[in-house]
Amino acid sequence: MTDTNRCSAAHAEDPTPCVGPCDAVTILDGQGNAAAGCEHHGARMLASIDGARVEPGSVVGAATRVLAAADTIRPFCWYENAPRSEPGQLSAAENRARNA
Repeated sequence: MTDTNRCSAAHAEDPTPCVGPCDAVTILDGQGNAAAGCEHHGARMLASIDGARVEPGSVVGAATRVLAAADTIRPFCWYENAPRSEPGQLSAAENRARNA
C-alpha cells in the first residue's frame, strides 16, 4: 500500500515521515527522472542516487538546505545495520574526510 501523505521522494522502505511541503524541492536522477519531495526525503534521495541533482521547488532556500544536508547523509541511511566501509556506502563528507 502506498502512503499518499508522503512525498514522491520518500523511499518505500524509509519509515520516516515527511517534513514540510511535499513539493519543497525536485530531485532529478542522471536520466532526468524527477521526484518532488519534502526537504527531509529530498536530502535522503539526493544522498542515495549517484549523479542526482536538486532543483528548487515551492520553498525558497530549500534546495540549498537539501544539498547541504545530503552531503552528510549516508546512502540509503534507513538501512541502519548495513555495512559502511566502502566509499559508496559513506556520505560525501565522510569520503572527503577519509581522503584529506
